[in-house]
Amino acid sequence: MPQYDRSASHTLVAVPLVGNLGSPKRTRAAGIVVALLVALVFCSALPALALAAPRGHAAGLRDGCANTSVLATSASAQTMRNAVVCLVNYERARYHLPPLTQVSKLTASAQSYTAEMVRDNLVSHTAPSGSTPGARITAAGYRWSWAGENIASGFTTPLSVVSAWMLSQGHCYNILAPVFSNIGVGVSPHAAATASGPATWTQDFGLPLGAHAPSGNWGPADSCH
Repeated sequence: MPQYDRSASHTLVAVPLVGNLGSPKRTRAAGIVVALLVALVFCSALPALALAAPRGHAAGLRDGCANTSVLATSASAQTMRNAVVCLVNYERARYHLPPLTQVSKLTASAQSYTAEMVRDNLVSHTAPSGSTPGARITAAGYRWSWAGENIASGFTTPLSVVSAWMLSQGHCYNILAPVFSNIGVGVSPHAAATASGPATWTQDFGLPLGAHAPSGNWGPADSCH
């Protein structure tokens, strides 16, 4: 079966710059969890910081996106990344949200952690070493004011994984969060944990430190269910 981390909750939390959790600034209970996935969302107090997760049909073109139903076991990682990002931006465009741009540092963070989950046979936002999404994104050299992560294993195509994310309240909320401008995607053709088959995926989201959020429209994210 596809896998997710059942311990994660979908909560937006204020985080002081020293890194200790502060009082909740914006909270939401976890909603429907479809398939096995995980979403984390946090935000920092100064400047606004956040940790956070499209709906896609047919091999070839879907909603203007190529390769959405191509198996991760038979395509390059970059082909899979491009399909995932295209589907994410399709979902955002439906709600008039600005598109996300792939950046190499977030891609490096997402790809490295995808490989780590497969190697360590787990699906969790916290690695055995104790690393967390924000720490990994920072270590990749991405200085962020908002950042986020979605993970999943056991979904064979870009369409299957982003469709499941969009049917999960937390992941939908993350994909439609208006504060992100950048994205990186990691993919491995191998399963992690007890997923019944390939592949394993990571999405890392970010807004660079000092940049303005591209939108303030939380309505689409708040409508996820």
